[in-house]
Amino acid sequence: MIYVHRVTIGIALILYLSSCQNSTFKEHDKNSLDLSHRNLYSTNTTFSEIKLAQQLIEKGQFSQALPRLLSVVESGEKDSTAYYYLGVVYQELGSPQNALTYYLKYLRSTPQGIYAEHSRKQISEIIGSPLNQIEKVDTIENQIRLLEQKLQKEPQNIETMLQLANWYWINQNFSKAGTLYKTIISLDTNYWSHPVISSRLEKGVNSDIIVLTPEEALKREAEKNPIVFFNVTSFRSGRSLGWSSDLKHHIYNVSGQVRNRSSRTLRNVTVQLTIYGFSGMVYDTKTISLGNLSAGQIKPFSAQFVNFDNIENVDHYDYMAYYDE
Repeated sequence: MIYVHRVTIGIALILYLSSCQNSTFKEHDKNSLDLSHRNLYSTNTTFSEIKLAQQLIEKGQFSQALPRLLSVVESGEKDSTAYYYLGVVYQELGSPQNALTYYLKYLRSTPQGIYAEHSRKQISEIIGSPLNQIEKVDTIENQIRLLEQKLQKEPQNIETMLQLANWYWINQNFSKAGTLYKTIISLDTNYWSHPVISSRLEKGVNSDIIVLTPEEALKREAEKNPIVFFNVTSFRSGRSLGWSSDLKHHIYNVSGQVRNRSSRTLRNVTVQLTIYGFSGMVYDTKTISLGNLSAGQIKPFSAQFVNFDNIENVDHYDYMAYYDE
């Protein structure tokens, strides 16, 4: 019996699809939304759109900040702060290619700016290796072109190969990047321990080498955690005696849907719903049988709870899915 997924009220369901997987644009740790290190209010900009975008970033509302910052850039305003904020926003939204572009623009325009040090750090993190003279990089394409020319002159230079492969990866040319990573391994097997290569290559069962592209990573994630919940909600119902306004609801309802995102059929799928009172006290648990769930299939679930002292004391709920392999 295998179980998947558990959340409580108020937590938004997020699909990780961009998945830079364990790439150089690594998954943020628990402090990733602590924006204090970015000193967002230390700028002297007078542009209201940037100020508003700044406030949205501080609240973690990156998708709302994006169009405002793009409008500032497209308007021709000469404020490099917008470039830096766009780098932050795109990185938080899982688009390292765009993040890199705007961090580079910021550094070219303001190499000694208040966000320069953080921009250099993020660029090194995104490309998977430190980069000297970052300010001389104008575009991703030109940097790739320069490294390709350098590699032609020194075709056995592993460090150049690694840098070029990382830039290919950021530019989403996973085929070229994978070929170079494999070449590096063939020249020196010690590079299997390199953090970037080990996160992007894997030894297959027949000694072949698998390139862990974002698409492959998503496929594996779907097979590992096949059941996803969506449209999960709760509501109170069940007034008595003609629905008099002075009588309270006495039924707590939880409903939603599950989908099998894997390529296989899941057998004997059940959803377990639990409601809690304050201080984590368990009021009641119900298990709903959904039978088999074929690849891509969606099924709804719903349960009603009445086992509590007072419906107003129901604090939250959570849910888990179980299935047989």
